[in-house]
Amino acid sequence: MTMVLFTVFLITMLLGMPVTFSLGLAALAGILYVDLPMVALAQRMVPAIFDASALVAIPLFIFAGNILSYGGMGDRMINLANILVGRTRGGLSSANITASMFFGGISGSATADTSAIGSVMIPAMEKQGYPRAFATAVTVISSPLGTIIPPSIVMIVYCWVTETSISQIFAAGYLPGLLLGLCLILMGWVISVRNQYPTAPRMSRREQWAVFLDTLPGLMMPVLIIGGILSGAFTATEAAAIAVVYGLLVSVFYYKELHWSDMPSLFLETIKLTGIVTFLIAVAAVFAWLMAYDRLPYEVAEMLVAVDPSASVFLLFYVLILLFLGVFLAPTEGLIIAVPILYPAAMAIGIDPLHFGIITVVSLAMGHVTPPVGLCLFVGAAVSKLPVGQIIRALVPFYLAALFALILITVFPIISTGIPRLFDM
Repeated sequence: MTMVLFTVFLITMLLGMPVTFSLGLAALAGILYVDLPMVALAQRMVPAIFDASALVAIPLFIFAGNILSYGGMGDRMINLANILVGRTRGGLSSANITASMFFGGISGSATADTSAIGSVMIPAMEKQGYPRAFATAVTVISSPLGTIIPPSIVMIVYCWVTETSISQIFAAGYLPGLLLGLCLILMGWVISVRNQYPTAPRMSRREQWAVFLDTLPGLMMPVLIIGGILSGAFTATEAAAIAVVYGLLVSVFYYKELHWSDMPSLFLETIKLTGIVTFLIAVAAVFAWLMAYDRLPYEVAEMLVAVDPSASVFLLFYVLILLFLGVFLAPTEGLIIAVPILYPAAMAIGIDPLHFGIITVVSLAMGHVTPPVGLCLFVGAAVSKLPVGQIIRALVPFYLAALFALILITVFPIISTGIPRLFDM
């Protein structure tokens, strides 16, 4: 049956069918192959959505991210990032990446990061004398930070698949996200120094203080999410609800850039993306159940335990598999294919589930910026109006910096597990 599942899945994908429907048709073919009743499809899809309370966090964080985009917080975070790091050589590239780190602490979406940050930073960097390809590459490569730095929709899906604590994996994601951001900032600085890219215009102390005070209410949103989760004051789902309420209060009543007339658009965008993610989760639940029914994950685990690879060797091959999947699949799709098969093997070898989860999320996040399916790459091309090939050439050194960060995260588990252990989570 496993052969039937993957054969139908690959054929339908090659025919150009969306991945969600490819998974669904493959699951249907598997059910017919083993002569199970057709009602099994619905019986597995519906409980996957309605019996998983953790999935409630997904539409809430999507809604919070949309509030950020509509409510003017994104522009203010860019201004703050420019104050913090903009005075260095090539400072606008560092400000771009720093703004993505701030943005990632709220939105949970890489493509939203590319659109929101890119529409402001790419023209600003070009106006200051940066090549448009470099400005676009910096925006695109930093966008996956929205997937890695919590809150993260991909992390929530990982927790749903593996029954891991959302609060724990959110806490585990902060250091890896910071490390990746710092590696990208360093690479941007090296390129900027080599090419003598400009520094940002100097601002007076009064102007800097005014920008900080203007940004502070919006900046409290990620602080609430991070502080509440790490302190144990509320769960990740509760943090999502609080982020929505706080974001509405700040955007509507303080900044006054979000109007009640914007609410239909906000709700529509949230419903559309939630529907896509939820339907994918539902059909993936059937796909994963059929693989378990055919004992594929357990046989893979038994085979690997018999071979007795070290954790490092196993994780190296796992990263290579994920990077390969990321070329063709979105992160959520790649996770749903790979994790149900290899998670039991990782646990049998003794790999920490939080470390395994962070490696999964970071590796698959690179798929956002690699052709032919990299959504951030194509959003960046649309914003900058540059050919994708020209952007990829500018991205090459940043790919190397991101790969270096991924190697460090893979080799040193403490980067992923340090914060959860520190807070005894």
